[in-house]
Amino acid sequence: MDITAALEAFYNKVDLLYLTDVIGIVAFAFAGILIGIRMKCDPVGVFVLAFSTAFGGGIMRDLLIDRRPMYWIANQELVWLVLFMAIFTPMLFRFYKKHLSYDIFVWSDAIGLGFFSAVGTSHGVNLGVPYLPAVLCGVATGVFGGLCRDAFLNIKPSLIYDHQPYGSVAFAGCWLYIAMIELGFDNTLSIWGGSLFICFFRMWCYYRSWRIAYHDEFIHQDPSPETDRDRRR
Repeated sequence: MDITAALEAFYNKVDLLYLTDVIGIVAFAFAGILIGIRMKCDPVGVFVLAFSTAFGGGIMRDLLIDRRPMYWIANQELVWLVLFMAIFTPMLFRFYKKHLSYDIFVWSDAIGLGFFSAVGTSHGVNLGVPYLPAVLCGVATGVFGGLCRDAFLNIKPSLIYDHQPYGSVAFAGCWLYIAMIELGFDNTLSIWGGSLFICFFRMWCYYRSWRIAYHDEFIHQDPSPETDRDRRR
């Protein structure tokens, strides 16, 4: 039976390195489920958001580094895990929704961002990709799932419009992973170091309300072509 095989595969693979993938996938799937419930999506919609958030970044990474079979295909036990989460989490949400704040979504997203970015960079480095492309591959792994989620919900992608540090935090954390590798640290330890840095730095920026923005005179101008054309007349 597929479910039994998936459970056996999960049990046989569990180690610190594999655990980083599991943590990232669970965190991103949970973030997708939470926003799906908040947007009043149906059960299929909730699964689509959970799957795209959890695996969208990995699919982009596999396309960039030409990895076959893709991660989500080679690890079907994690797809089952996301499916079960999409089915049962909304049921539990009915009982605990009073205790779930927006901060829970941000924490879940930050955890997924951290582990996916560092792991994505690691995959690139292990395949011999130069450091800068490997870092950009890691950042794409971390942010693309959320980008897909926002696109499916037809909302402005937070990656682009949220002025709080997000992709830039992932970029810095991926370079921390590279630095730890260069200093001789173990690959798994370097992934954990980069992941935790991204997660906690992202949340520190969130709670401190740090923002990255251009000068006010640029922000307050309407960038639409029509407005700019009218201004020149």
